[in-house]
Amino acid sequence: MATHVNERLARYGGRFLIALGIVLLFASQRSAAGPAGADREATVLAPVTASGVPNAPARLIASPRRSSLFGGVPANGGEARADRLSPRNAAVSASETPATYAPSPSPSAAPQVAPTVAPAADSTSAGTGAAVAATDSSASQQPAAPPPLGPTDRIVIPRTGLDAKVIDVGVLPSGEMATAAYAAGRLVYSPQAGEAGNAVIAGHNDTLGEVFRRLPELRVGDQIVLYRGERAFRYVVETRVIVREDGATEAQRLENARWMHPTVDAVATLISCYPYRVDTHRVIVRARLI
Repeated sequence: MATHVNERLARYGGRFLIALGIVLLFASQRSAAGPAGADREATVLAPVTASGVPNAPARLIASPRRSSLFGGVPANGGEARADRLSPRNAAVSASETPATYAPSPSPSAAPQVAPTVAPAADSTSAGTGAAVAATDSSASQQPAAPPPLGPTDRIVIPRTGLDAKVIDVGVLPSGEMATAAYAAGRLVYSPQAGEAGNAVIAGHNDTLGEVFRRLPELRVGDQIVLYRGERAFRYVVETRVIVREDGATEAQRLENARWMHPTVDAVATLISCYPYRVDTHRVIVRARLI
């Protein structure tokens, strides 16, 4: 009896292990196919950019589904603040003002009242003092140079109604660009708004503020406005692509990351996860300064 049971266990146990192995094999294979409609847009080639970028991220932003750092890593530990420089005081200080010396009185043989005569040295000194005073007055009347622009601190997208603050972010240990919480994050290695180069800005789409939830709705011709204090810089959308990131090959992920590389022209690149609450892909919007 025991022998018969052992034979049956060996027979069916072997079949069970074979079936289990097949199931695990198929489960371990992840599809590289994207959602419907994504393949057409993903065929757009990434732009050709300069090489040798120090500290540039090697990957696009991480998916919040598998990242423990939802809020990203601000490059300076918090919101960037501009150090405003005060205009230089144009008035000449006391140490810089030439001294006016009075001549020493000439010795007299007898005490007598001498006529009051201004020595030639006094006239020269007075003229020098008047010239200095005129120079000081002229310098103080010149308009002070405007203070330098602060960092990029705000983004407005009219089509989606977005109006959010922008802070600086760095790169995660994985090589992926960090993503700010409840704000859009500008890659600290990229230029400020209005400057030549590629200003890279990323935001969450389904967590921690969802600032870029409606980013996929942007179309060619839409405007994006970046602010540095009160100064506004307008960009117009030229390209929108969707690329596979989770489950993609290493070569494809490196190709995707080229959207963050430097450019010669002044452009802005906006990045977020896609689709909503799935996050297997990344939506990338490229806009040019106008």
